[in-house]
Order: sequence, then C-alpha cells, then structure tokens
Amino acid sequence: MKTWAVFVSVPFDLLREKYLSLVLERRLPVEVSLDREALDQFSFQDFAQVAQGLQEAGLPCTVHAPFCDLSPGALDALVRQASLRRLREALRVAALFAPQAVVLHSGYHPGYHREILDRWRNRLYESLEVLLSEAEELGLKILLENVFEPSAEVLRPIFERFPPLGWCFDPGHAYAFARTTWRDWLPVLHPYLGEIHLHDNRGDWDEHLALGKGKIPFPEIFGFLKEKGRLPLLTLEAHREEDVEPGLAYLRGLLGRDPAA
Repeated sequence: MKTWAVFVSVPFDLLREKYLSLVLERRLPVEVSLDREALDQFSFQDFAQVAQGLQEAGLPCTVHAPFCDLSPGALDALVRQASLRRLREALRVAALFAPQAVVLHSGYHPGYHREILDRWRNRLYESLEVLLSEAEELGLKILLENVFEPSAEVLRPIFERFPPLGWCFDPGHAYAFARTTWRDWLPVLHPYLGEIHLHDNRGDWDEHLALGKGKIPFPEIFGFLKEKGRLPLLTLEAHREEDVEPGLAYLRGLLGRDPAA
C-alpha cells in the first residue's frame, strides 16, 4: 500500500555545512533548496558529493529550484533569458540528486502581470517548453508552485497545456498572499497535485510558522485529500530549526488518523 512520503526543506548550504550528518543519522528525507546564491557559491562537485551521500544512505529527496528575482514569464526578453538560463542550470544540478520532483515558481507578480495575464502566460509557455524538454531528457518531474497567483484559474490553463507538469500546492501562500483558502484551490487543481508545502501563518504574511501555530486548517486539507484518494509528496518548510520537530510531531499526529499512513 502506498504511504505518505514526508520531506524536510533544507537550503543546500546548510545541508552541506551543518545538517548532512544529522540528516543521514536520522534518515530524514529532505527537499534540497537551491536558493539564492547556491549555484554560484558551490561547484558542481560540491552538489555531487552531497547527492552521493544521500543516495548511498538510500534517502529519497526532492529539489526546490531557485526563484528569487527570477521571472520565466517576463515580457522583458533579457530578464526571461537570464531566468531560463538559471533554471536550466538548476535542473542539471537537480539531476545529480535523482529527486522525486523539482519545484519551480512561475514568477507571477500581481504588480506586473495582473493586467497582462495572457501575455505573461504566453511568455511562460515559451520558457516551460524549454524547461520541460530538458527535464524529460534528465528524467526529472517538474512541479509548479503557487505563490502570488491570486487564484487557481491563473494556473489551470498552464497545467492543461502541459500534461507532464504537476502542481505543488502551498496553502500558506494561498492564505497569506492570495487571501484565499484551500477550498479555492484543491477542488480545482487536485488532479495535477504532486506535492504540498507545509507551514503555517496567521494570514498577514508568509510567516512559515510551525504547523498548528497559525490559522491554516490542515485537518480539513488532509480530509479532502483522503476523500479524493490523493497522496502527494509532503514537504515541511520550517524556517527555524526549533520548528522542525513540532512540525513533524503535528504531521505524525495528523497522518496517524489516516489509514493510508
């Protein structure tokens, strides 16, 4: 019987320099975050060594691609080209880890793209064609995460156009940025669901609180998943080390009530 796969997000620099031995000791699956300057700070060999350590231990992982300042749907051709170059580089690094999924952001920004949604989406299509082709060659599964998109309808045409593309649902982003709840997203996009990012907030900002410390109704979310028979990958995105254990404990309690766990 298929069971839940739970990962903990760790930035690559912290994984390599601080947490790798602990991850291996505890046999903790991780989502390796290639955030900000990681691709410039570390060599290909640095990534390969960490990937080898995880693989030798038999630990599955996922990868989160860079997103800061990137805009693969940008109307400015130079910005779009630079974003695409960075993301293609990230895919080549991600392949070293043989991840179960690679998470990308669309780069949608309401201040720039709300009034030109179709034009933005068409440019994103061009970038995704390149990225998905490269991902196929590398044996990678790409998931697109909701961040600043105001509704599921912004993303649905993208998933409909590219069947290989999956969705990473972030209920914290939906609540804090889109001012919506899971009910506005999961009933629409659950057929594309591949992963959920788990962290909590109180609706004012993307606080990344420990699960249960904010206002997001995770029992309702997992009740819906059970009803639909969905078992996406689960990634705990704790921004503070002290929130990891409480988050995992909360999640164990939640999944313990599910017969699939």
